[in-house]
Parts: sequence; C-alpha cells; structure tokens
Amino acid sequence: MIPAEETPLSIEEMASRLKCSRGWVQLTVDAGCPRNEDGRLSVRDFMLFQLSNIHRMRQIAGLDPIETRGTKEDLRPNVKAILSTQLEWLQARSTKDNVKQAARMVHQKIQKIGDPSS
Repeated sequence: MIPAEETPLSIEEMASRLKCSRGWVQLTVDAGCPRNEDGRLSVRDFMLFQLSNIHRMRQIAGLDPIETRGTKEDLRPNVKAILSTQLEWLQARSTKDNVKQAARMVHQKIQKIGDPSS
C-alpha cells in the first residue's frame, strides 16, 4: 500500500490537495518536476523539486532571480524562497484584484521574516 503523500496525483488533484492554483502546479511541471508514466505527480517529489529548483521556476515564471541559502543536504532555507516565488507569481498572474492584494500583503510579511531591520 502506498502512503497518502506518495500516491501519484493529477495536476488538478495536486492543486486541490495543496490548496494552490492549477497554474502553479503546471509551472512546476513545466520547470521539469518528475511525473510517472501516467503524467501524475507525488506530493513528495513536487515539494522537493520546488525546493531544489527554485531558480529554474523563477526563470520560467519571468521573475527576477533571488538568493537562496539551501544546499543539497538541507533545503529548508529555500522554503521562504518558494513561498515568495508563489506569491510574486500570483501577483503577476491572477486576474482577481483581491488575490493580488492578498498575495502582496502576505509577501511583504514573509519578506520581513529573518530581516534584521524588522
């Protein structure tokens, strides 16, 4: 039996499971996220891919490069970069003003985390 987090999901199922937009999942796939022979993704691979390939994702999304501190041994420092990238992407891609405004507000708050001037 496959654990729930390893059950391969379609793009739509992944977006629903992670409460993110289908476009964000598609961006991750377009950046090269591994899929199985049926084109399905595992949550684990999806998350690890983003943490390991943030620069590629930003490039495909048309976003400016950012500095990351994650290493192959410890990708945790890239979590902030992924969240920031998703929020910047939402601001650029959403057609809803309230989504853009909310993404901008949350992005500003995230940027203050770990900022010594805060």
